[in-house]
Amino acid sequence: MKSTDLTGIFCEHGPKNWQVQASGPLAGKTLAVKDLFQLKGYKNTAGNPDWFASHEIADTSSASLEKLMQAGCVFTGFTHSDEIAYSLEGNNIHYGAAQNPKLAGHACGGSSMGSAAAVAANLAEIGLGTDTGGSVRIPASYCGLYGIRTTHNAISRAGLIGLADEFDTVGWFCKDATLLKTVGEVLLPAKPVQKVETLLVCDALFDLVEAEFKPYLEANLNQLKAQFKQIKSLELPAELLAKLPDSFRVLQGRAIAREHKDWIESAQPTFAPAIASRFEMALKLTETEEDQARLVQQQLQQLIAEQLDETSCLYMPTTPTAAPKIGVDVSDLRMQIINLSAIAGLTTSCQIHLPLNVSQPTLNGQKLPYGFSLMMAKGQDLSLLSLVEHISQTLNWEQY
Repeated sequence: MKSTDLTGIFCEHGPKNWQVQASGPLAGKTLAVKDLFQLKGYKNTAGNPDWFASHEIADTSSASLEKLMQAGCVFTGFTHSDEIAYSLEGNNIHYGAAQNPKLAGHACGGSSMGSAAAVAANLAEIGLGTDTGGSVRIPASYCGLYGIRTTHNAISRAGLIGLADEFDTVGWFCKDATLLKTVGEVLLPAKPVQKVETLLVCDALFDLVEAEFKPYLEANLNQLKAQFKQIKSLELPAELLAKLPDSFRVLQGRAIAREHKDWIESAQPTFAPAIASRFEMALKLTETEEDQARLVQQQLQQLIAEQLDETSCLYMPTTPTAAPKIGVDVSDLRMQIINLSAIAGLTTSCQIHLPLNVSQPTLNGQKLPYGFSLMMAKGQDLSLLSLVEHISQTLNWEQY
């Protein structure tokens, strides 16, 4: 990439090309770090200058970042995020929008946009991010990367600037499924790896995807089926599916209000209009709305638990479409995305986006980054990582 294309990727503050341990399972692997992970001796912006101004230098490093550095990573720099990670857009009014390295003029998606862009542009081999409502999975889809949302609380969030405690998870991007798994082996607690024999398919999820992308998902699915002993349908009532975006919005909003209400009222930060509107909405949500949303979550959790066991995974679209152009109105797209991404969040499951296609969608002759996701029950992160590595090595598909 040209130097002028680095806008919206790397932050000015923080160390560059810094290594504390020369040996280890990730020795020499370059690491781009979302500016939410605290590093001893430095400050974070969390995507907002008022956050930077109102918070002190960190006296400890985040637990996950410390593990990666002790495993031999080279810290290439902090990367930009949407403000307080409260967006899926990837466009920060203070620090710029990271242009998609795979699709000029298009967004990377948010809020882990900088880390995704760094990996997609070959500026780092590992991009450390967070995923609350899709902030790793969406950029992974838009930028043609492997990206994981881990089981909620499977990896310590100590030293991580949070958005919504109930949904925040640590995630990361890689171009290579084996490296994706190696990072997981460093960060995740040791656990037996299960052989995944059953692939679940939910037809209702395909109805959430724009029509032109369905053939690619269906082609991928048909080829993928041969890797499993059995294929089963996962039943997800349309009425329940339709309730997920609003239920997630309410539960996330209430958690955000508990997390950030005091800081917002004291610091009076300047946000982008869309993000300011979301914070305003979050602070107005009621306990009654939360209780109603909780019932929907419980219904979904029971349904998933009954159908998704430790030896099965769910095939699902990651995003309803490919990366939008930078600057277009994505307010409607946001809720379409959440209809898909909320499933893992509301059930605390793990999910990985795979940038693989039997044939690649195109726009005016240019290939579009896309792919699909696999989701497993909570706690099965290492099994899912092993499955994804096997699929990546077995299937001779295009990887954008």
